[in-house]
Amino acid sequence: MEGSVSNQVNFSEKEMMKYSRNIMLADIGVEGQRLLKNSTVTIIGVGGLGCACSQYLVASGIGNLNLFDPDQVDLSNLQRQILFREEDLNAFKVDAAVSSLLRLNPDVNIKKFRQSFEKNNVPDEITKSEIVIDCSDNFETRRYTNNFCYKNKIPLISGSCIQWKGQLMKFDFQNDSACYECLFEDTSSEDLSCTESAIFSPVVGIIGSMLASESIKTITKISKNCQIFQDYDFKDNLSREISFKKNNQCKICGKC
Repeated sequence: MEGSVSNQVNFSEKEMMKYSRNIMLADIGVEGQRLLKNSTVTIIGVGGLGCACSQYLVASGIGNLNLFDPDQVDLSNLQRQILFREEDLNAFKVDAAVSSLLRLNPDVNIKKFRQSFEKNNVPDEITKSEIVIDCSDNFETRRYTNNFCYKNKIPLISGSCIQWKGQLMKFDFQNDSACYECLFEDTSSEDLSCTESAIFSPVVGIIGSMLASESIKTITKISKNCQIFQDYDFKDNLSREISFKKNNQCKICGKC
């Protein structure tokens, strides 16, 4: 991302009006909006979190967006995956998502991948992403995404939701952050999938919006945090920030 502002991307009068409420923020301004327009963000999973997150990124003027998801729209998705409508049933999620997002902002370049994000299945161009946002619903994908981002020194922002609860994590691998494996070593028998689990639909909207917020702050250099772990209980309106540190024995990022 360094040096992208020097490209001096010009904004049309329409774009200046469209993003005027961003630009009016002293912490963003025109230079920050240029950074957004020059940026490439990859979202893993276009479920509830990915739908909410991608909407705010696209509306805010992200220049390039990559979407990964192998699944098709199911009737039970419509309770929380707000990019989709009944007419999208059985369509690939990435196809329906791109159509919906381009109606929101046709100026964004969106690439869709009808595939999971896993080893030996990721296009080389994804390494050019400024940020990867993990909105997947299983530990296998999360662990591979963590490994990929650590190897390529790409900041990783991750969200998860189940029932009334949600979590947001950020790992800044450009600044020697701890990684996902440091926190979740023993996950081989667990699964975060919403397929068979209850979920309060506004939870994914809130956490998804927070993922977009943290991504925008990172791209525009507002966020100074190297790593974040925030935990929320929306039934009782409780929140906590959990401190954590690199595990020197971690098989991904450890020094031993």
